[in-house]
Amino acid sequence: MNRTIRNIAALATVAFAFGLTGVARAADANPPERMTYQGFLVDGNGAALAPTVPANYDVVFRIYNVKQGGTAIWAEQQTVTVDKGYFSALLGEGVATASGEPNNDLSTALDGADASDRYIGITVSGLGEADVEIAPRLRLVTTPYAFTATQAR
Repeated sequence: MNRTIRNIAALATVAFAFGLTGVARAADANPPERMTYQGFLVDGNGAALAPTVPANYDVVFRIYNVKQGGTAIWAEQQTVTVDKGYFSALLGEGVATASGEPNNDLSTALDGADASDRYIGITVSGLGEADVEIAPRLRLVTTPYAFTATQAR
């Protein structure tokens, strides 16, 4: 009986130790090169895209350091599924645009002395004669817990 209890205790200790190794590796100094983005898309008349059946659209996401004009500091193209106007995308998983705009790591677009001034531009292909960026660009803002990271560097 004592031998059985010792074996169970030894197995529990080993299982606990293996469990801790997974926790110890969970933290990483390098954030993932991905960012979630959700939105609501409408046509030129204000009607939601894909009002009855989900549909796929080619979308170009661009990040700028100015609200209007300027040149994109990061861009990618993705096919997103829109359902009653709503869509969700994981930025950083798309492909480079046909025009060859910068498509390096997403973190480089969100870094620098002016990093608090970042705007996202969205262009949906195939809605009209020419692909036009949706106006106005939306400012990217922080999440509440990100304020705690100001001392991390």
